[in-house]
Amino acid sequence: MSTHPLPVVLIGPMAAGKSRVAQRMATRYGLPHVDTDSVIESRHGAIPEIFRTRGEDGFRRIEAEVVAELLADPRHARSVISLGGGAPMSPLVQPLLEGRTVAYVDVDLDTVRPRIRGNTTRPLLQPDPEARWAQIMAERRETFERLATITLDGRAPRTVAQMARELYDALGAPAAPAHGKDRTA
Repeated sequence: MSTHPLPVVLIGPMAAGKSRVAQRMATRYGLPHVDTDSVIESRHGAIPEIFRTRGEDGFRRIEAEVVAELLADPRHARSVISLGGGAPMSPLVQPLLEGRTVAYVDVDLDTVRPRIRGNTTRPLLQPDPEARWAQIMAERRETFERLATITLDGRAPRTVAQMARELYDALGAPAAPAHGKDRTA
């Protein structure tokens, strides 16, 4: 019996490692993973291009439609669904997360700095990725914390394997590990 029901939705700021944790949940614990940004890109093209042609509001509408679709799809009922960093800020997405298992990957600037330094592909981090990330995180932290039913400490030196194990345990071990005992946690 799960402590927290599936699916689990991963939220957190850009570059927190949500997709990497979800991928680890898939490979180590056999829980399917779907990433909303990947679904959006497969259907609509590159996210920076969507921002350029449709604006942030247009992107957020597409994003909310994808989140709603994935959460309603029985094929994803036992999945780990990773959301883009800004998705939980959307008034279109927040109601979709109510009553769901939502895991927040909490990180700090020191942890994400090497992942975002010099980044030119994330539209919301321009022109100064580190300063913008810190500003965005300050604006979003309360919402992430409010929506979360599980909080994962993603600050260095914590590893993806440790966060995945923590999430797996919080879910009440919903599936048999894909590769036997997890010795990496």
